[in-house]
Amino acid sequence: MALLKKLKKGGKNDKAPPPLPEPDVKTCDKRLPFENYREFFTLKNYWKSVDRKRTEASTQMLYRYLTQNPDHTSKYPKFKNLSIADKEKMMADPAFENVAGAYLKVFDDVIAAVEDKPNDAQPACDRLIAVGKMHRAKVQGMDSGLFQAMEEPFLHMVGDVLQDRYNDKAENLFRKFYQFCLKYLAEGYNS
Repeated sequence: MALLKKLKKGGKNDKAPPPLPEPDVKTCDKRLPFENYREFFTLKNYWKSVDRKRTEASTQMLYRYLTQNPDHTSKYPKFKNLSIADKEKMMADPAFENVAGAYLKVFDDVIAAVEDKPNDAQPACDRLIAVGKMHRAKVQGMDSGLFQAMEEPFLHMVGDVLQDRYNDKAENLFRKFYQFCLKYLAEGYNS
């Protein structure tokens, strides 16, 4: 009975402010290379600029990759009638654009999966593992080290798109992101 009277009167802590609600802080899955969600959020915002220039960015990345690794052109039967020496023809070729676009779409899918569930990176990991397995099955004479060879062209492509916004912070975020992707691409390829 005394308890009810205290509740009706407001009790001893009548003037105490109500507790503040817990802030809705997003967290990242521990498998992701980001220290906090803010880093991922920053990367995602940078990526929007890349996405707006998808075709140009993807073809530049693939062309740079092939010029730095000319022996890898044999891994692309669709490019057998193309020459690295003829950049304009190569970059305008629909097959070249499709392959380049597919490469960039993998990164886009991973970012979208993490954005959808930042505290559960499994869908992103699954996508990368599937791409790694697909390369093992479809690309003759490939080894998982070829994924690593794409890192510098990827970073250069991001730098070209972001221009003066591509600073040490942006480079570090994209380097960490690429290493995350590389880990699961290689895992899929080697499984």
